[in-house]
Amino acid sequence: MHTMTFMTNSFWNLQNKNHRAPFRGMRTTTATLFSLLLAALSSCSQDPDKIGIGLLPDDDFIEIGSTDTVGIRAYTMYNDLTLTTDYTRMIAGSVYDDYFGSTYCDLVTQLRLMTKWPAREFEIDSVLLTFVPSRVSGNDSTAIHFIRLCETGTLITDSTDFYSGQDPDTIVYLGEYRLPDLEAGSPAVVKLHNWVGEHLLRDTTKLSSGARFYEEYFRGLYFAIKSVTEPIIVEMNASELSSIDPLGITIFYRSDTLKYNYSFVATPRAVNYNRFTHDRSTADPALQITHVNDMVTDTAVFMQNYMGLYVKLDLPSLEAYKNVSNLAVNKARIIAPVHLDDEYFPEKEMPSQIYVRYRNSEGRELPIPDLVHDISFMDGKYYSDKDSYIFNITSFVQAYLNGEIDEPSVELYLPINAVKNVIFKANTNEPAFKLEFAYTLY
Repeated sequence: MHTMTFMTNSFWNLQNKNHRAPFRGMRTTTATLFSLLLAALSSCSQDPDKIGIGLLPDDDFIEIGSTDTVGIRAYTMYNDLTLTTDYTRMIAGSVYDDYFGSTYCDLVTQLRLMTKWPAREFEIDSVLLTFVPSRVSGNDSTAIHFIRLCETGTLITDSTDFYSGQDPDTIVYLGEYRLPDLEAGSPAVVKLHNWVGEHLLRDTTKLSSGARFYEEYFRGLYFAIKSVTEPIIVEMNASELSSIDPLGITIFYRSDTLKYNYSFVATPRAVNYNRFTHDRSTADPALQITHVNDMVTDTAVFMQNYMGLYVKLDLPSLEAYKNVSNLAVNKARIIAPVHLDDEYFPEKEMPSQIYVRYRNSEGRELPIPDLVHDISFMDGKYYSDKDSYIFNITSFVQAYLNGEIDEPSVELYLPINAVKNVIFKANTNEPAFKLEFAYTLY
């Protein structure tokens, strides 16, 4: 049996609402060839359930190689209802970008008891807040920053969902304090008002059970940083793999002539969530982003850190392949060219990693199957020789063509701790997003 190879090409023309089907212009030829090929295959043994085509010998299938460069519709999107519960990083502060405007980060975390209250009389000497920044961005020794602390009223548990734009529900103001000089990896200590300790110890009978404490007595601590001059971002490592507690409040007190201390700690096991507020109106008017959530195919699309803007990519040309039987996807990867300049977006500051997700029929965000396999399989790295990011979505496309995924659409987004935003060239711009698509018919 002979193997025959054919090449087809299709490009999504954004100026034409009626896009070309991948086999247009080859219908007669393809139909004739298929008849001949099917006749030749009548004596061959095939298993249509086998997707791993590479496991079959060459003479057991017919390869119709198609390397399609498919145009992509790209949009800038934003959703403030993104889940931020129990992230491995606690982030506070603010950042400014001439294109994206201002971003404000604050957090809410559980405080947990280290021990039961020892049931003794006490007099408070001092109260200290201690936190350990794992990363500090925008640190300037001449800048002035303040920490704002509050008690929150919303219950925070493992089963509670919190969203990036959610109100932290502050119920008790615990004061505002000058932020000391910070160094990543070194504990920062802030002296709090003694009445903060009095508030925490107002009913020591509630300090006998950890669950009772954070469920009924003190549900959460709100932590924010207000910058008077230059903005600053402070991150704390809240991963369970960390050997350091990211944040805690320690009360130093006396009982008779002896001195003691008692701590409330945001351990790596404590549930926390980050809140991110984005104000694009503060951006440079000449650079300000105008098309967000309006499904306008602009020549540039924008991706923002701290759960800000993300990029939605529609792959409409894949719809023509959905009803093609016995099709195995050999390769499907997105080439995403970026905007570079020496002032705002130099190549050396491009984020090291970008992720891909999709939404199911209920609108829930899910990682693409390629990311589930392994992050290196999905790629998502920047390639300087192409001025582009590359994303492998082979398994996603196969799942879509198999009917396991509803829409030929994916979303690109930055990890929560990315420092730099990204601008992509898109749609009618050149170069723009491309999908390299190769398949086998068997």
